[in-house]
Amino acid sequence: MEEWTKAASVAVGTLMMFSLGSAYAISAWNSQMKDTLQMSQGEIASVAASFTFGQYNSIWAGFFYDRFGMRWTSLASATLLATFYWLAALLSASPSAPHSAMSACFVFIGLGHAFPAVASMAANEGVYGQAHRGKIMGLLVSSYSGGGAAFAFIYHAWFDQHVGDFFTFMGWTLSSLSVLGAVFLQGSPHHSSVLQDEDEETPLEQKGKLEHNITLWPLLQTAQFWHLFVVVLVGVGSPLFVMNNLSFLVESYGGDAAHVPTLVQLFSLFNLVG
Repeated sequence: MEEWTKAASVAVGTLMMFSLGSAYAISAWNSQMKDTLQMSQGEIASVAASFTFGQYNSIWAGFFYDRFGMRWTSLASATLLATFYWLAALLSASPSAPHSAMSACFVFIGLGHAFPAVASMAANEGVYGQAHRGKIMGLLVSSYSGGGAAFAFIYHAWFDQHVGDFFTFMGWTLSSLSVLGAVFLQGSPHHSSVLQDEDEETPLEQKGKLEHNITLWPLLQTAQFWHLFVVVLVGVGSPLFVMNNLSFLVESYGGDAAHVPTLVQLFSLFNLVG
């Protein structure tokens, strides 16, 4: 693999993760969606929960990536993101539409966010070899955090009170970057070569002993799984709860809603630094 293709893969993957960080900007627009569509607090909370559920239900994106590879995963994400962001834009202009339709739409938008995240990380995590794997993963994750601040600013600067237009913009932006991912993302040759070497060098009678794949119920019985589960549940779940409801927290304390985009930017930037 040539150096420029590696650099292009990481650059496009970083842009993809940066744009996916727009999910952190939800508090910049959810209160305006609530007012525009005359939603109850429970209904707008359902939209946020559906969005989060789709994003972190990424196991299906992982299965898809393992089966079809990064190209088809990127193209699938482009299709999902364009279709359902534009559908959300139409629903935003239709107050008479069932509010449950918006929640259902955001399940698929969230799932559309999961596909390019899996593709960009899986393609790039080993592209420069083991020595730089941590740096690449750190760059991708930090770009995701920084994207929240950028898209909160973009919404406040150009789309304030125009939620539907913002969704149309996001559909174009994310689907275009996913298509770029299909073109420029490069898989790591290291992983495939290791698997090939293992198949060639491992005697057949020892393969059964070496393969110890713990999944499903046996995995749930390990202490390591539950230690990790609790850390992720609290460490990821609680910040997401705050971020998804930041605008309503400000309103409940009598704050100015105009400060919400700034708070979203600060939240994302501190997450980036952390």
